Amino acid sequence: MTSGWGPSGRAVGLVAAGAAALVASRGFGTPALAVLGVGMIALPVLVTALVALAAAGLDLERTIQPPRTRAGAAVTVRVARRGPTARLGLDRLLEVRIDPGLADVAGPGGVPEPRGDTWTLHPVRGDHRLPPPVAAIGDPFGLARRTRGAGDADGLLVLPAAPALEGVTLGARSAGHAGSRRGSDSGFGELDRVRDYQPGDPLSRVHWAQTAKRGRLQTKELRAPSGSGRTVVVLLDGAVPPGPDFETAVTAAAALCRHLAGRGDPVALAATGRVPARLAARAGWPAMELALARVAGGGDRPLGLAMRAELTAPDAPDLVIVVTAARQPAVLPAVGQGRAAGTGVAAVLVGPAAASSAELEAAGADVAVVPGADRVAAALSRTRMAVAGVT
Repeated sequence: MTSGWGPSGRAVGLVAAGAAALVASRGFGTPALAVLGVGMIALPVLVTALVALAAAGLDLERTIQPPRTRAGAAVTVRVARRGPTARLGLDRLLEVRIDPGLADVAGPGGVPEPRGDTWTLHPVRGDHRLPPPVAAIGDPFGLARRTRGAGDADGLLVLPAAPALEGVTLGARSAGHAGSRRGSDSGFGELDRVRDYQPGDPLSRVHWAQTAKRGRLQTKELRAPSGSGRTVVVLLDGAVPPGPDFETAVTAAAALCRHLAGRGDPVALAATGRVPARLAARAGWPAMELALARVAGGGDRPLGLAMRAELTAPDAPDLVIVVTAARQPAVLPAVGQGRAAGTGVAAVLVGPAAASSAELEAAGADVAVVPGADRVAAALSRTRMAVAGVT
């Protein structure tokens, strides 16, 4: 428990005026003025004692429901008053303002106005440690005030939003996999659709019947059954400032990890930033969503460096899915490096990063542009990313 005391300038002035009245009453022989002076001195003293007594007997108890939630969901916080002061109603005679300790989790709109002793808010993503609530107690005249904090810090875990990506095909474009060590050209999977041939597509994927019908080369895109066994790394770029675009990128990364892990594919998570994360394949979705709750933007590790580390690792994945909210020219050479090594590269672009979409597509990467947090599922559902057989 903590408490603080702040002297009121108004109370000091009133005491000084009372003292002056007493002096004047002696000099002018006016008893009535002496009574007024005594009252002016006594009132701040009595009020100060009342405020101190109320603060000393006031305890605060905060409850958070639920203590674990997902970004976008509502949380109810109640701060109840306990102790003899509250039972006697002494604090009701004074002005009591409660700071529920929610400033760091309330988001851009700030802490909402309470209804009684209850606050309802939509907290921001993060693994939060809330400071104890604080009561500021004062009298209606502004003569005395005291602050008191009571209770312990509480935890509030806000997991990232992770919209379901039902029916998403992550694997049609295999330009970087022809003849690779992974044998991605083996005809694995069921036919998903037919599209125009692109330079680098393996000839074994050419759909000859549609080619004859349309008069131009057509390529088959394949969809694998559940759990293709191909390894994927979702790489979240944290070298961008915190803000709405970064939060959208986190949501996109969470949706991809949830979808791939749910399919049974070996998916690893790498996140740069001030609070980085690195989870190996098969870590599981619960571990990934907890890591994504804790990641923070504003890191200093360049995305190009992080990509090279993944592409040159001894156990390099079949596919690296880069999720970024900043234009990244350094990704372009990494795409070529991945193609040469037999690793596909896909890019999920948010906010300013969308300006790089044409360059990345021309370099051979599959690209999805996410316009905003509420469009993550729709944008990724239209995506056909780089490894055939990962759906």
